Amino acid sequence: MSIARMKLGELLVSNRLLSKEQLEKALQIQRDHFQPLGQILVQEGFITEDRLLQACAAQKGVSAWFLHRDPPSPDAIKLVPGNLCRSYQLIPVKLIGDRLILAMRDPNDIDALDMVRNACRMRVEPVLVSEDRLLKAINQFHSQTPIAAPETEDTMNRLVTEALTEFNTDDSAEQAQLTEAELRPVVGLINQILLEAIKLNVSDIHFEPRKDRVEVRYRVDGQLQKVYDLPSKLQAALIARIKIISAMDIVEYRIPQDGRIAVNTEGRTVDFRVSVLPSYHGQRIVMRVLDKSMTLRKMADLGLSERNLTLLENMIHQPYGMSLVTGPTGSGKTTTLYAAINMLKNYTNNIMTCEDPVEYDIDGINQSQINEKVGLTFAAQLRAILRQDPDIILVGEIRDKETAETGIRAALTGHLVLSTLHSNDAPSAIPRLLDMGIEPFLLSTSLNGVMSQRLVRILCPECKEQYEPTQEERDLLEPMFNKTISGLYRAKGCKACGDAGFKGRMGIHEILPTPHALQRAIAASEPLDAIRELAYEFNYRPLQYDAAERVIAGSTSLAEARRLIAFDIPTTQRTSTYAPQVNPVPALKMQAA
Repeated sequence: MSIARMKLGELLVSNRLLSKEQLEKALQIQRDHFQPLGQILVQEGFITEDRLLQACAAQKGVSAWFLHRDPPSPDAIKLVPGNLCRSYQLIPVKLIGDRLILAMRDPNDIDALDMVRNACRMRVEPVLVSEDRLLKAINQFHSQTPIAAPETEDTMNRLVTEALTEFNTDDSAEQAQLTEAELRPVVGLINQILLEAIKLNVSDIHFEPRKDRVEVRYRVDGQLQKVYDLPSKLQAALIARIKIISAMDIVEYRIPQDGRIAVNTEGRTVDFRVSVLPSYHGQRIVMRVLDKSMTLRKMADLGLSERNLTLLENMIHQPYGMSLVTGPTGSGKTTTLYAAINMLKNYTNNIMTCEDPVEYDIDGINQSQINEKVGLTFAAQLRAILRQDPDIILVGEIRDKETAETGIRAALTGHLVLSTLHSNDAPSAIPRLLDMGIEPFLLSTSLNGVMSQRLVRILCPECKEQYEPTQEERDLLEPMFNKTISGLYRAKGCKACGDAGFKGRMGIHEILPTPHALQRAIAASEPLDAIRELAYEFNYRPLQYDAAERVIAGSTSLAEARRLIAFDIPTTQRTSTYAPQVNPVPALKMQAA
């Protein structure tokens, strides 16, 4: 058996770096604690970190690089921008002639290697490096401008010092049972983190326990950034305080829990949706930030192209049928649906929703929240809503066959149903629903259309730089538009954007209409490729087309677009379909037959 096909444990045993007894013991620990095997072997003292790295490198067919012995050279560091090093988890370490040695977390990451080749215009040789040492090196040579202001860091340091001074116990179990009054030292600490997150427009806060610390990370513009390392001595007290204010069971640590916190600040109310999950080093907490004072987006403010806006408005203005929005978590699906029902609401119709949870209170809309603990699922709530004389129904998410069937039957009985679904793109929503057990003839007669979307970061206008595209980039973009691409933009990094190169996010969309020809294809259970090819005749443009337009306009970079969207080189036959049309796109009438 080749080294590449051998499992790590087998490789170490075959090279006599590990005994069979040690491997079996490590595997038993892995079954109990779900840790990476290599991490367990080092922790148990069965193998050194350097020997483990050498074995992993041999398994991947590359050399190992030891950053503690051979730190990156200055002439190599300056060849690759910091934003690429952070995004792809790599760092250049040595320059040998026209060859750049690139230390990587994953030496088989082809996209990362291509991006570095395009950036430095050199041959690149990947080597494997310890992930912990890699992260330290990236932070050392490409440290981001702190997301928190210096005065905020001073405040946090003072609060941490006070908390450490006032706590008299190191026992985690004892800390977890402290009363609210006894948790006073960490109250200011938690309040400071929450208020800072609101001020910085953070979408999520992560409290992540490590072996010797608690990391606090903020998600800003879709990217996580570490802001604080808190002492592990405060871990249990922090968790207990968050559980108390979010109405959770503070003594339960074995199962996941969910809660909610409402914070009033500067005349507005901000909700924090809290999730607690047991992990190896303690309970991990993620808080989703929902600012209820934020105004609802209008359809025209969603960033859709003129073509897609026309298709979307036609899709949601049907008198009945089902319209779907797809995309991964955090891609803006709920924002799009809220904009749609905000446009549709008036005093002549009854709009009702079932959500999990109700994120924003919309005046004039009848909103309700599911509660699976008491059996109030999406399907059960939807059946109850149908007895409330609705005209338009918003279902937070279609998760199972029962919800899908109930929604489709509502669409077939004269209701307009709006919902979200998890699928990679708009056409993939069709086989996704069929896999749930929906009959093709029911789906074909009820589906008005599907929209898929992603959120890409916007290039910082203060520091973005123009460059001459490579031949590969030209081959990727030029066939879509039948024209020569003269210049593209990429991220650089400055103080205005925290050295990230990006500031804010924008939507990338694709919309699949369902005219009669496409409905017939769905009813006949045509394969996905056939449905996708047929859709091109009815103004369907894939996500990569919309993303490519934003790249050429300089709104985002090609690297950022490819981070979220799969790009395929268009075929000759489809070139005319991708190319922009001279005449405006006519409004399509998509009827649910």
